[in-house]
Amino acid sequence: MAIEPESKKTLPLWIANLFFFSLLMVLVLVYFFWQAHGIDRSMQHNAMGRTRLVTGIVEENLRISDLASRAVEEMTYTLLNDKAHFIDYLDSVEPLHQAELTALARQSSLVGITLVRLSGTVVAGPPDWMSETPDCESAPLHIQYNNDKGYAYMMHPAPSEEGDLDCVIVGLAAEKILAVQKKTDLDVILETLSGLPGFHYIRLEKQHNSGDGTVAAGTIALRKDQYGYTAEARTLTSRGMLVVGLDASPFIQRRSELRHQFIVFSALLCTTGFFFSWLLYQYQKKNLAAIRSVEQMMAREHEAATLGRATATIAHEVRNPLNAINMGLQRLSIESELNPEQEQLIVAMREAVDRTSGIISGLQKFTTRLQPAKERLDFTALVQRQLTLYQPLCQEHAIEMESALDENIILSGDRDMLAELVENILKNGIEAQLHGGRIEVVLCREQKHCILKILNHGFLLSPADTERMGDPYFTTKTRGTGLGLALCRRIAEAHGGSLGIVPERKRQILTIKINIPLDVPTKDEQS
Repeated sequence: MAIEPESKKTLPLWIANLFFFSLLMVLVLVYFFWQAHGIDRSMQHNAMGRTRLVTGIVEENLRISDLASRAVEEMTYTLLNDKAHFIDYLDSVEPLHQAELTALARQSSLVGITLVRLSGTVVAGPPDWMSETPDCESAPLHIQYNNDKGYAYMMHPAPSEEGDLDCVIVGLAAEKILAVQKKTDLDVILETLSGLPGFHYIRLEKQHNSGDGTVAAGTIALRKDQYGYTAEARTLTSRGMLVVGLDASPFIQRRSELRHQFIVFSALLCTTGFFFSWLLYQYQKKNLAAIRSVEQMMAREHEAATLGRATATIAHEVRNPLNAINMGLQRLSIESELNPEQEQLIVAMREAVDRTSGIISGLQKFTTRLQPAKERLDFTALVQRQLTLYQPLCQEHAIEMESALDENIILSGDRDMLAELVENILKNGIEAQLHGGRIEVVLCREQKHCILKILNHGFLLSPADTERMGDPYFTTKTRGTGLGLALCRRIAEAHGGSLGIVPERKRQILTIKINIPLDVPTKDEQS
């Protein structure tokens, strides 16, 4: 015999859906970090590019400034040197006095001329153009500037050995030269570049040791300072470390927007994932409940079919001997002369045979497939006849019966089956209160349905017995098959309705609720 392979367990759809959305969430997270890394990389690339550009501008401006300064220095030096030689020559011919020096300075476009003689005498024209005469021995052969008065001067040793001059000092107006130097000064260039859009500051620092905590050259550091967010880049130049502070607000704003979009999209994705997973879970739950219901129905059908076959066998094999035993007991009772004790024994035996035959008949009725022969009938009159039939039995057991029946409830059904349904429920209610009690019967319409409620007061069953009520073969009676309520449920379901059992332990009431559809018009509707 071939062995069937074990069925593989499939993953529930709602778990698969949750796993799918979790995978999407991971992909979104990876995409977010990739985008954030791209923004940081773009910021670094932009900052380094602009830093290199500023470095090139600064280096070029410094180079041009140095060239211009040297050119001006050389021209000024040449001019003043020639003037000094000429003045030395004139003084060697005839010593010059203050008035002559003043006139000569005016004609030569000089600020002033000072002659320092070997004897220590100083002759200057104009006399106050220099506040203090420097020492000729320490006089350098290069241009010096007086920023306060705005002139440049040069101290030149007397080239002529024949005269009595120690040195010649000549001064030239240098306001424009100083202005050019000021404009080409490094601090001015850095300040001008710092004012450009997108820059917070640009400064030049001396090189530091690597262990002082500063950022190394060629790297980017994001800082939060008084300017907001600054991307600080450092690059090494010939003058020192050039520090460029760039405005990083656009990058921070873009990253913040990306983070906000990620949060919103993630929340939407999670909500959607959980919602669809919940829908799939509910769908699978209902589907599983439907499958279990079908399985239970098939199990009941299989059980009913098995029981039907067993019942047919029992009825065939047991009923004939029971009939024979019953007929034999009848003959013994009629033909034999029995004493009262023997007569009583035969009666008890015949009752046992009848009870056994009744049990077999009940089993046959429960296991037989119900096919109602539907006809139009007055269900109110049917219920009323059953109440009238059991009224004496209620009075005998001191049971108070109350009824509230809507009139003219017409439905389509099997008269005998519905009568058996009402009779069984009334009989069960009476047998449950043999020592007195109260039964309420309510019949009414609810939309397109007929509702029959039978309320038994004095309900004292345990919760375990209450849950099993209506199951086949369950009974609390000393003698009974436990098929009464189960048969009633089958009759209600055969008519397209249902039978429900509603216990109320606090009020000690058990309600049997029967629901049968009204598929034909009532008499009032026809009229």
